[in-house]
Amino acid sequence: MRATCFAFLIPLLFVFACEGEETAPSNTLGSEIELSMTEFIDADQRILTLKFLTLKDFPCINNRIKYETTVDQQTVSIVLEKVEEAEVCLDAIGPASAFIELGQLDEKEYDLQIQLGESIIKHGTLTVTKDAYLIHLDDEEGITLLNPALNRVPAQTVWGTIKYENQDSKRLLNFFEEAMDIAGATDKKFAEGDYGYFRVNSDGSIVQTNGQQKELSEQAFLYDFSGKSEDIKQVLQQLNANFQDAHVRFYNARGEEFRSWDFN
Repeated sequence: MRATCFAFLIPLLFVFACEGEETAPSNTLGSEIELSMTEFIDADQRILTLKFLTLKDFPCINNRIKYETTVDQQTVSIVLEKVEEAEVCLDAIGPASAFIELGQLDEKEYDLQIQLGESIIKHGTLTVTKDAYLIHLDDEEGITLLNPALNRVPAQTVWGTIKYENQDSKRLLNFFEEAMDIAGATDKKFAEGDYGYFRVNSDGSIVQTNGQQKELSEQAFLYDFSGKSEDIKQVLQQLNANFQDAHVRFYNARGEEFRSWDFN
């Protein structure tokens, strides 16, 4: 009788073991994922974009992640289905990528769902405020979140870089600051953090990059700006007239770019 009971139990244990194996989720995407946020700016709108990169490298650097996205009033749902091989391979090793535009979102909290492959689903929230985007994931296993908080560039903001010869640095920078002051720029203590286009230190100033290149130095700048686009162009024209070797890239919160060498 005891032997009969054991014989009956063995098939049941086998069935339960198989069921457990079948329900265990697996990452059919084939790689863990790196996630970062960027807000693209143009004249009329701000577009939040999520950038997904595989942690696994592939032989073609232009491989793409196939995806589906659903955005409604309550939920942002993203399914990263699979890695697709490029039709024409760019022969360099690198991650597969997906750039997913979520558009201009209302200022509220959304339920966030990210699915990796067929069965792994991550839940969390995407919070949109007038100052920042915030992502929280209940479980980050399989997803490396590079910037859980992304500050939004304030409306009256200009920033950029100025390259110059070392021997002219003091006179050039003084001239530039005075010209910007006249045009409507003021120093402002910005909130610390990542703005996508630049980063701000704890003291409220822009993070400087290591911009030493041979005989040229590079300095980043960041201002609150009440002037107009024409005022920026006039500053660059004045700079060109007095410092021919200075090279300035200028950006504003309307998505415009100005380059000093375009105003010679």
